[in-house]
Amino acid sequence: MSVRDKTRWREWAESLRQEMMGELTPLVTKSVDKITEETGTDKSPSVLHSRRFWNSCQAGKGANDTLVKAGFEIEFEPNEENEIDTVTLRLNDTWKAIMQRVLDRRV
Repeated sequence: MSVRDKTRWREWAESLRQEMMGELTPLVTKSVDKITEETGTDKSPSVLHSRRFWNSCQAGKGANDTLVKAGFEIEFEPNEENEIDTVTLRLNDTWKAIMQRVLDRRV
C-alpha cells in the first residue's frame, strides 16, 4: 500500500469512527464498492473484493493494519464466488467502552 493510499485509508477510518461515536453507533455495514468510493483508494476492485485483502485487514498486520489501528474489528462473509461484497466494521472494546461512558452520562 502506498503512503498516499495508507493516508487515505487512515483519514477515512478516523472520520468513520468519529461519525460512529457521534451517532452512538457501535457498528456499520458497508459495501466494498462504497468503501472504495469513500476512501478514494488506488487499489483495484479485484483486490478490494478479495478475501485475502480483508483477512489481512482483519489481522491488522503489515500494510493493511489501518482499520485495526483506528479501533475497528472487521467482519465479512464471502459470496458464492468467494469474493467480499460487504464488510461490517465494529468499534473495538476500547471504543465501545468510551461510547458506553457517554451513554451512561446521558441517563
